[in-house]
Amino acid sequence: MNRVISYIAADVEGMDPQQLVETLADAGYTGIDWTLEQFDPLNEAPGALRELVGLAETAGLACPQLMIHQDYVTSDPELWEERVQITERALEAAAAAGIPTAGVVTGPNRWVPGWERPGETLSESGCWDLAIKALDRALLTANRVGVRLCLEPCWGTLAADRYWAEYALARLGDELAVTIDPSHFVMTGDDVPAMIRAWASRIGHVHLKDAFGTPGMDGQEFCFLLPGEGRADWSGILRALDEIGYAGAMAVEFESFTLRSNALGGDVAAGARLARRLVDGVMGLGAKL
Repeated sequence: MNRVISYIAADVEGMDPQQLVETLADAGYTGIDWTLEQFDPLNEAPGALRELVGLAETAGLACPQLMIHQDYVTSDPELWEERVQITERALEAAAAAGIPTAGVVTGPNRWVPGWERPGETLSESGCWDLAIKALDRALLTANRVGVRLCLEPCWGTLAADRYWAEYALARLGDELAVTIDPSHFVMTGDDVPAMIRAWASRIGHVHLKDAFGTPGMDGQEFCFLLPGEGRADWSGILRALDEIGYAGAMAVEFESFTLRSNALGGDVAAGARLARRLVDGVMGLGAKL
């Protein structure tokens, strides 16, 4: 299967988009997931994202998803509204640029300074109400413009494990899709192959990232790793994806920051090349099934 293997353009140290797409194409990637590091939905016209997509296409890269990932857990109503509007404008721009899916999380985004802990300023139920209200608005926009909205169950957020992800899916309805990132479920202990089979047609995107550790904070209780280094059950995951007929893209999300800053000397391109080689090994597991 000629599956798109993309690279998420997050934490790329300000690398110029032209240089980034050339680096990824040279490393053997066939796609790139643009993020809001490259595009500001509130202050740039939608055409700016279309230019990024055109730049990628010229290098032979598809653009399967726009990563939006706003934090909807905030006690500041103006900030909450701004983040929802960023999401809505980003979805409209994605549609105009021909990007088929968009990635979102519930929040709180504990990797961003200023996040709010549920149960302190806001009650747990109040946090959920804010997240569901925001995602409901995002889903209305996504359905209107024809972009598939994908919720990523993500560490530290309200929907961090299968139970709470399914709670969100149930409240928001069948039109909300899912981005599967196996690394997050290493910490929660959820059975990822079983989850893939259960969610099946709702899976709109897949991330290629590994992890080791227990729930807590990144770099303390757990760390993210490159595909095949951690505890993710890649053979089981690939088997399950084949069983449900998933033919969509898979995206490397490079968050092995200690490796990059130390052994790789901060070289984003070297990290991307290394990850791509490891992905070939991981995919080989599926070929042996």
